[in-house]
Amino acid sequence: MQLITGNTFPVKDQIKALGGIWDKFARGWRVPDDAAPQARLLVAGAPPSRPPSRRTPRRFRHDGRGVSNVARFSSGAVVFTNKQGRCEDAPCCGCCS
Repeated sequence: MQLITGNTFPVKDQIKALGGIWDKFARGWRVPDDAAPQARLLVAGAPPSRPPSRRTPRRFRHDGRGVSNVARFSSGAVVFTNKQGRCEDAPCCGCCS
């Protein structure tokens, strides 16, 4: 089995059809030795992955339309609370109780 890494997400179904198994620790696909050259060609010809979104997540938007309020504890920890004053990370570490 050989490890195939790189931009594999657009061709993951084809790699899986070749007998590939995702290795989450190595962050790549383990494919049989005889299918490795074909898998490498698939990855080389894969379309570029989409850049990450620049949109700010809704819970961090503080323009009046957001759903959160920000509270800081004396320790410096930040907690986001909903309109009822409850922690949005509930069940959380117990900082609100």
